[in-house]
Amino acid sequence: MKHARTLSDFILTKRIFYLSTLALIVGVIGALIAVILMKMINFFTNLFFYQRFSLAFVLDYPNSLGAWVIVVPIIGGIIIGLMARFGSEKIRGHGIPEAMEAILLGKSIIAPKVAILKPISAAISIGSGGPFGAEGPIIMTGGSIGSVIGQLLHITAAERKVLLLSGAAAGMCATFNAPIASVLFVVELLAFEMRPRSVVPIALASGAAAFVHFYLLGNKTMFPSKAIPSTTIEALLIPVMFGIISAVLAYILTKCIYGTEDLFRKLPLHWMWWPALGAIAIGIGGVFVPQVLGVGYDSIHSLVQGQFDYSLAIKMLIVKTIIWIIALGSGTSGGILAPLLIIGGSLGNVLAVLFHAQNVAFWAFLGMAATFCGVTRSPFTTVIFLLELTHDIDMLLPTLITCAISAGISALILPRSILTEKIARRNIHISRDYMVDPLELCQVSEIMSKSLLTVPKDSTIAEVIENILQQNHVYKYETYPIVTMDKHLVGMLTRSELLPWITNPRVSEIEVGDQFSKNVITISQNNTGKDTVEQMIYHGVDRVVVLDKTFKPVGIVTYGDLLKAKRKYLEEENMQEKHIRLFNKDNVNKEYLKNPVKADI
Repeated sequence: MKHARTLSDFILTKRIFYLSTLALIVGVIGALIAVILMKMINFFTNLFFYQRFSLAFVLDYPNSLGAWVIVVPIIGGIIIGLMARFGSEKIRGHGIPEAMEAILLGKSIIAPKVAILKPISAAISIGSGGPFGAEGPIIMTGGSIGSVIGQLLHITAAERKVLLLSGAAAGMCATFNAPIASVLFVVELLAFEMRPRSVVPIALASGAAAFVHFYLLGNKTMFPSKAIPSTTIEALLIPVMFGIISAVLAYILTKCIYGTEDLFRKLPLHWMWWPALGAIAIGIGGVFVPQVLGVGYDSIHSLVQGQFDYSLAIKMLIVKTIIWIIALGSGTSGGILAPLLIIGGSLGNVLAVLFHAQNVAFWAFLGMAATFCGVTRSPFTTVIFLLELTHDIDMLLPTLITCAISAGISALILPRSILTEKIARRNIHISRDYMVDPLELCQVSEIMSKSLLTVPKDSTIAEVIENILQQNHVYKYETYPIVTMDKHLVGMLTRSELLPWITNPRVSEIEVGDQFSKNVITISQNNTGKDTVEQMIYHGVDRVVVLDKTFKPVGIVTYGDLLKAKRKYLEEENMQEKHIRLFNKDNVNKEYLKNPVKADI
């Protein structure tokens, strides 16, 4: 029997302390792995473009390779294809859809070899000129570390998910020095919930990663901004314009990437060779516009400073977009966050020059925010992310406006984002509409069937059968609690259980209490509908008896009763009402009552 739990705003246990301690450990390890990955990218960049062994940061250009630069990405693509074929196919792509799939379907279990191969493949891809950011692979790698640690411990799948997310947040934080945005990113995109059980450990892991970043890399602003918001009506119109344009751009980018992936699938070649083919486009682009190679953090810095050349911005917008789409569609390893910032910033820079804007950095900033948000559909993450990258708090309001519009229009015109389309193509539906469970909002006393008919314990089976046959209008229920004289529950009787006894010669001798007394599944009338569903699932029953404070039966809850709570939610979502009437007309939209399926949800 389950007694009423203490109803509170959140469901949290002392286990949170153990989970938070593990998250801190995962956060430190995830941050160290992120730093190592960035050093690996430096190593391979030096090796591929300058033929030297060094961990020092260096750009992919200028180099002395000339036209031979085309060969470098192809070599990297071949290596990645071999690693994916003979190592793990999970290293392909930018990593976030794979993390989503592991969380939703794989009990947050990621193979240890992915934690090893993913950062190496990403370092080779970016180091050989791939137009990607390091953040996607780092998020996947950090998540893999959290998952592996979780697999070594005796914990639940839900707790292992928290460790995976903690590692992912730590990786992103160590890359961008953005602790708050890192928490929001994994909560908005990967957690599929917002509960203290997950948010608290994730925040602690991100905080730990931030300290590691401070200690190893310093606490400098990553992309200091010179964007100055306008004080005129332009402060509203420009963010609105970018919100609309970037939502359309997000639509185009998503369709092009997966359209390119479909084209690669039609090739008469094994997918192992796709990254090398995609790398041809990278090499050609690098010959004409060397700045498109690599992560491009220098370009982001120049864009938010307003110091990006106009002609270069046009080239970056066109060439970077094309090679990024082709490379990502080929299934190579690399992230999407930094490229989105460059593409969006270049768009803003071009529009600023076309409209003769006084502050080009302001337009580039908004282009970055709107494009990033339109593609990921994570407005709060985007706002905080851009502010943490630039430390430009004056851009808060225009960034919020443009992100809200971009996310709204993008969600309206594009069913799936870049992050979820890949999973949807595997016939896996993902919903990012988060809400409180309607069953959590109702108590058992509100939905239970109160017309309860009990059977005395000392009644014979024959008497019960006779009562049912003669008073069928009274005994019309399937289930009847068996009670003692003082109304305490001792068992449960169903009509189906009585059928074998009809022809039994001892039917008038056996009392129902002796034959049907058993451990009845019960619940308190102060429990919630969600508690009831959990009891039904756990015990494999389709109804439970409701007890009052004195542990006496007062009702029964069936599946049908639980649907009452869902119906109330549907009515609130669909039934259009007018509570203040200016004219004497019906204030309820009857269409939903006639056919709720056709209602506009």
